[in-house]
Amino acid sequence: MYIIGLFLALLIGTVLGLVGGGGSILTVPLVHYFFGESMLIATSYSLFIVAVASGVGVIQRFTSDVIDFRNGIIFVIPSMITAFLIRGFVMPMFPLDFAISDWQLSRDTLISVLLIVVMVFTAVKTLLGRTRIAAESIAAPTIVFFGILTGLLSGFIGAGGGFIIVPILLRLGLNMKKAVGTSMLIICIQSFVALGGDLLNAEIDIQHSFNWSLLTTLTMITVSGVFIGGYLQQFFSGKILRKVFSALLIAVAIGIALEFIFEK
Repeated sequence: MYIIGLFLALLIGTVLGLVGGGGSILTVPLVHYFFGESMLIATSYSLFIVAVASGVGVIQRFTSDVIDFRNGIIFVIPSMITAFLIRGFVMPMFPLDFAISDWQLSRDTLISVLLIVVMVFTAVKTLLGRTRIAAESIAAPTIVFFGILTGLLSGFIGAGGGFIIVPILLRLGLNMKKAVGTSMLIICIQSFVALGGDLLNAEIDIQHSFNWSLLTTLTMITVSGVFIGGYLQQFFSGKILRKVFSALLIAVAIGIALEFIFEK
């Protein structure tokens, strides 16, 4: 399982480098199911791994004019503030187990359900999306709104948000490859800030709760995958990248759902 998990980390990095998203939303189940960490700690691992890996992706693309810095910064400021507040102040208030009507739920179950719902919704919207408008025509308040929405998701499920940032950037008028580059910039900043929120969460003792040997290994392998994905991107059209992105999200959502069913 350990070797398979490392191989999957390489694939996750490749996906992140190729389509600018999916890295964090795939890393959470990887760390939880293959390496036995709790879902909460897995979300923290995910933020760290994807922050570093996406930062490498930004450096890789820095001089290639595939990053929209204006819209990226407008997007990331409200997003990272929201994610930080969720991780630092809201998540510590969530009980490990709670009831909704007659349903008994655990926090890990709720996170898993949110992952599945968001992945399927995003995959369908990305696959069926057709309309593109000029990015310059989008009002800043609209970008801020989507930034807050992404920050909420990032804070609750430990994802940098690329899985939803890329479709939003496409909707805002960027082409696929520019959406990928801009997404990685947003993910890098937001994930580091959200991880900082974990310092305020008494349930997460970063120094003692983290297996730093495992985290470092997974990060290095994921970064290697980002380089591979960045290289492969030049051989694929935007249309194909959208299909790959959507298919991958649906596949992982099905896998998490099956795992949840069989655990019951």
